[in-house]
Amino acid sequence: MAKVFNRSKLSRIGGNGSGSTTWQYRTTGHTSTVVSDINYFGAMADKIKEGDILIITGTMGSTPTGRISEVVSNDGSVITWTKGSVITP
Repeated sequence: MAKVFNRSKLSRIGGNGSGSTTWQYRTTGHTSTVVSDINYFGAMADKIKEGDILIITGTMGSTPTGRISEVVSNDGSVITWTKGSVITP
């Protein structure tokens, strides 16, 4: 079953003005599911912008993992980002 974006699990954790913003998103599933979905964060296209950083936390199997990704484009409705670097304990 595909995972669906949950707005309540996305938090803005830094940034202001015209600079980049850092966001943290917590998923109960595999972090690769989030980064593989071309427009997973599309509902936030009015907030997340090109150059922003996404920290995605979740699992890889039963191992807690994280990813750090950069938003590479946002055309106002579709957001794309890098697959990111995987962080494991």
